[in-house]
Formats: sequence, structure tokens, C-alpha cells
Amino acid sequence: MGRTITKSIAIIGEGETEWFYFDSLRVACRYPFKIAPDFPQHSDINHILKLVESYLNRQYDYIVCLFDMDRLLRFPSEMQSYQRAKKKYHAKKYAGRVMFVETNPCTEFWFLLHFLPNVVCRRYESYDQLLPELQKYMPGYEKTKRYFIRTNLYKFLTENGDLERAMSNSEKLCQLCKESPEDLKAYSEIHEIIELLNKSCLI
Repeated sequence: MGRTITKSIAIIGEGETEWFYFDSLRVACRYPFKIAPDFPQHSDINHILKLVESYLNRQYDYIVCLFDMDRLLRFPSEMQSYQRAKKKYHAKKYAGRVMFVETNPCTEFWFLLHFLPNVVCRRYESYDQLLPELQKYMPGYEKTKRYFIRTNLYKFLTENGDLERAMSNSEKLCQLCKESPEDLKAYSEIHEIIELLNKSCLI
């Protein structure tokens, strides 16, 4: 029995990492969602917000925006734009159609969560700090188009790591962050996207 589209979903990423990961997930799981931009590139907050409006105008049911918090924390003006937009799209008018999904410091932390045996509260200031830890499980990993083209990210992570573990670790860390928001822990909300995709596509 094939999948039936029940909702239209657009996933908007900041950079190449997100694009290649979600494209590999889309192909592997045959999920009928749209990835934006149409090809991998870096997008700043203003470009992402323009894409949000574009997909709202096209009547998409859900628009998911992925953000690496290390970048926003480095650029206060972008962080202000982000916080304003997050508040705007959380209003009842949008009825949960626009999701802002955060990972601190970056999407690679979501990858790492596939391998960690249990939840550990860690703090990584940047991708560079996180990379040596990730390379223990993904030898040779680098944030380059060349690496992403030759490595099917979703397949590698699910075959060598554990998606259920990543989901569980992610949920627990987000709960810990809510309980003590003053601690800037590493966390990822990407499990919310996986849950949305599972809910919105019938098998």
C-alpha cells in the first residue's frame, strides 16, 4: 500500500546540511514534502522569512523552518529578527502552520544524538567544538557539498545509529531546557519534524 499525501509540508533550511539531510530522508521514506530553497545554499533569516510568506500564500498546510542557534547567537541583529518572527508566527492567526525548529549549536548535534547511548547535558559553543565528537561516529564527516553528495546522511544515520534513540534523546533534552532555560545546553527540536511527517503521511 503506497503513501497518501494528507498534508502539504515545506521544510526550509538555513544551509546545505539541512537540505541534504532532509532530501535523503524524503527519498528514503518517500515522504511527499517540499524542501526549500530548491537547491542547497546558505539562507539568512530574511530570505527564510520571504520563503515562509511564499509558502503561506501557496496555502501549504505546514511550513517548517530550521535554525542553527550558534549562528543566531553570533549575530544579534539576526537573533532579533528571528525572535520577532517567531512571536509573529506563533499567533493564533497562523494556527500552528509555521514551525520554528531549533538546534543548538547546529544540525550536526541532531546527527550526534543518533549515537549517544543516553542523554548527557553538554554545551557546544559551535560546530567546530562539536565536530571531533561527531567524527568518532561519522569518520571523515565535514560540512561540505562534496561530503554530502557522496554520503547519504539519512541512510548512514539510520543504519549506523538509531533514529528512535535520537528522537528520545532530543525530546528529553528539550524537556530539560524548558526546566532550566538559563542553562545554554545543546539541544535539538528536529524530532518534532519527524513526528509531523509521520502524522501527516499515511502508510
